[in-house]
Amino acid sequence: MVTRSTLPLAGVRVLDLSRLLPGPYTTWVLASMGAEVVKVEDTAAGDYARNMPPLLGEVSALFHVLNRGKRSIALDLKSEQGQALLLRMAAKVDVVVEQFRPGVMERLGVGYERLRQVREDIVLCSMTGYGQTGPMAALAGHDINFQALAGTLWMDGEAGGPPSVSGIPSGDLFGAMAAVSRIMAALYRRERSSTGEWIDLAITDVVASVAAPLFAAYSQQGEAAPGRGEGVLNGGLAQYGTYRTRDGRYLAVGALEPKFLQRFAELAGRPEWAQALPLPGPHQDSLRAEIAEVIATRSRDEWEQLLEGVDCCVSPVLEPSEAAAHPQFRARGLAAGAPAELGPARWVETPMGELVEGNAPAQGEHSAELLLELGLEAQEIAQLRACGVIR
Repeated sequence: MVTRSTLPLAGVRVLDLSRLLPGPYTTWVLASMGAEVVKVEDTAAGDYARNMPPLLGEVSALFHVLNRGKRSIALDLKSEQGQALLLRMAAKVDVVVEQFRPGVMERLGVGYERLRQVREDIVLCSMTGYGQTGPMAALAGHDINFQALAGTLWMDGEAGGPPSVSGIPSGDLFGAMAAVSRIMAALYRRERSSTGEWIDLAITDVVASVAAPLFAAYSQQGEAAPGRGEGVLNGGLAQYGTYRTRDGRYLAVGALEPKFLQRFAELAGRPEWAQALPLPGPHQDSLRAEIAEVIATRSRDEWEQLLEGVDCCVSPVLEPSEAAAHPQFRARGLAAGAPAELGPARWVETPMGELVEGNAPAQGEHSAELLLELGLEAQEIAQLRACGVIR
């Protein structure tokens, strides 16, 4: 039986100074592996994600999922007392995750060298859009900017049209998973060498590297990459795309390999499709039109019944609510949901660890509790709250 005490990061303590998505996603995954995470928020607005719609109870659904089980302390890091308290907390943790622009931690008096003075083997993960160095280091950015600079945004969209914006901020999420990997590697190295590390994680670097296997040939040989709707994986092949069903829903066809295309073609009653050359070109237009015509003759559910047990890489395109309740995720133990008092919301849990239980904390909910653990007296804590150092 897996318990919190037997998870791989049991006993690891993390200070999370980040907000919105990349950093909190990183520490959510770490928490699922057993780490104890303390969320450090400012005493004003706190994490902006708290109020981003849609809401789940009184907080954002995004905020609830990412911050369950964490404890929150609200500190004024612009004050000397707030900085001193953060350093006292840092002396007792293993990892600090932050998302400020380069130089902000140093200006607050809690940069890497200062953190090392209170804990020599500390791991600091600094997550930024463009990194701590380079001509764009000081600039702000969001997922769309990171993907644009990395070249990946250019590939998405229909032929002849503009680049399309994904509903999922994949750059932020790639960055979060890369941060998890780097933090885990740093902790492993620390076990062998007793040395900490400052991780300079630039989300744009991660996005560009994810695309490297696909883009390398074009950039190194001076060739033009296939345009939108022209490549093997972005619309150039009829057997790799989405098609509308009779009821206005969709199927995802991914029958790239000849054996899968042949099985799908036979199922659809069009065995001649299997003879199509699996390369982009004008012949794909007629094949695409034929596949669209056939798929439109049935509803999505009818196709799902017909495809059951057929190994041909064709799947129904599920809506988020359907995905969260799918038997595959239930069988894997990943189907999760909010407490009854918050409503019927459901989602798929991270597969990196175990379910993180509890609700997301209120801003500063654990300020007093955490400071008592540091050895402060109740009177001191009351004074800090009275003068706005904590909330």
